[in-house]
Amino acid sequence: MSPVPDFIVAVREKIGGDHPLWLPAVTAVVRRGDQVLLVRRSDNGAWTPVTGIVDPGEEPAVAAAREVTEETGVRVRVDRLASTDAHPEVVHANGDRAAYLDLTFACTWLEGEAHVADDESSDVRWWPVDGLPPMSGLMRARIDAALSGEREARFVAPEGQDDVEPPALLAPDAPVLGVDACPGGWVGVVLDRERRAQVFVDATIAGLVALVRETVPVDVVAIDIPIGLPDSSGRLADSEARKQLVGKSSSLFSTPVRAALEAESYAAAREANLAATGGRTSVSAQAYALREKVLQVDAWVRSRPGVEVVEVHPELSFARMAGSPVLPSKKDSDGVRARREALAAHGIVAPPWFRGAGFGEDDLLDACAAAWSAVRHSLGVSESFPATPEVFSDGVPAAIRV
Repeated sequence: MSPVPDFIVAVREKIGGDHPLWLPAVTAVVRRGDQVLLVRRSDNGAWTPVTGIVDPGEEPAVAAAREVTEETGVRVRVDRLASTDAHPEVVHANGDRAAYLDLTFACTWLEGEAHVADDESSDVRWWPVDGLPPMSGLMRARIDAALSGEREARFVAPEGQDDVEPPALLAPDAPVLGVDACPGGWVGVVLDRERRAQVFVDATIAGLVALVRETVPVDVVAIDIPIGLPDSSGRLADSEARKQLVGKSSSLFSTPVRAALEAESYAAAREANLAATGGRTSVSAQAYALREKVLQVDAWVRSRPGVEVVEVHPELSFARMAGSPVLPSKKDSDGVRARREALAAHGIVAPPWFRGAGFGEDDLLDACAAAWSAVRHSLGVSESFPATPEVFSDGVPAAIRV
C-alpha cells in the first residue's frame, strides 16, 4: 500500500489511532465512450472507481484528477460534481478509524494507457457500462450519479423536506402595478414579466397611474385602500380578511360608511357613522385620517380609468407569502427584514430605500406586496374576501384580493 498521507500521520501522532477521523475524499468516475475505468483494491479485492483523500488546501476536483493519474496513469478532464455522501466509518488494515465526506466527480478520459500505477490496486480495467462487475451499492450509486448526465449533484436531503413545496415563482404575462399611500401621496411598484421592480411616486393616484402608463402598459393596478364604500354597515371584505390575520388583525381597520368619509370633521364623521349603522359602530381616527385618499381613489375608480383596479391589503399579502401573518412591526428592522425575505422567497427583490424619497420603507414594501397580489390576480389565481364581492350604492364591487 502507498504511504498514509503525511498530514494524517501527524494527526494520528497527536490523537492516536482509535479515534475516528472525519476526512474529505473524492471518487473519480472516469468514462471513455461506453466504458468506465475501475480499479481492484489491494486491501479487499473490491472493484471501485478511483478514490482518494483530499490533501489540505487542495481543490477536490484537482484531487480527483491527481488520484486517477497516480493510481492508473491516465489523464482525465473533470466535468462536474455528480454526488455527495457521507461514507460510513471504515477500519483500515492498520487499525485507523475514519469516516469520509465523499465528493464524486464525473470525468472523461483524455489520454494514457490504463495500468496499475501504485500498490493501492491489484488490477486496473475498462469495464462496459452495461457489464460492470459486482460491487457495493454505495459505489454503484456513485457511478450511476456520474453517468446520469444530470446537471445538479445528487445528495441526501434533510428528512421531511420533500413534504413541503417551495413557493411558486409567479410572473405576470404583462406588467402590473402595486400602490400604497405615503406621505408624498402615492408610491407604486411595477413588476414586469421578469419580476423586476420599478418605483414611481406621485401626489395623486390618477397622476401616478398616468405617469406609469407613459412608459409601462400595466394591466392591473392593486391598491391598499378601501374600494367600494358601504352605506349603512361594515364590509364583509374587512371582516373576512381580518380573520386571516391572527395576531395582526388590528392592521386592517373597518371602512367607514360613505357619509362618514364625506364629513368635514372627525366628530361629524363619528356621528354620521353611528347614524348610518343604527348606533352600532363609530369611526376610528386611523380610518378617518385616510379619508382624503379613500375619496380620491373612489372618485378615480368611478371615473372608469381604463385599467382593472383591485383592492389589496399588504399584511394579508405578506401572510400568504410567508405562510402566516408576519408579526414584527413593518416599521422596525426585524419587520423590514422579514418582509423583504418574504418577497425574495417569491422572486421579488424589493428596491433599495433611501431617506427623502417621499415615502417610508414600509410604504415601499407594502407597494411590492400589493404588486405581488396584482400578479396573482392577473394570472387568475388570487383569492377574494369575500368570495363574491359586495356591491353598495356606488356600484363598485368591494372585495380584498390576495
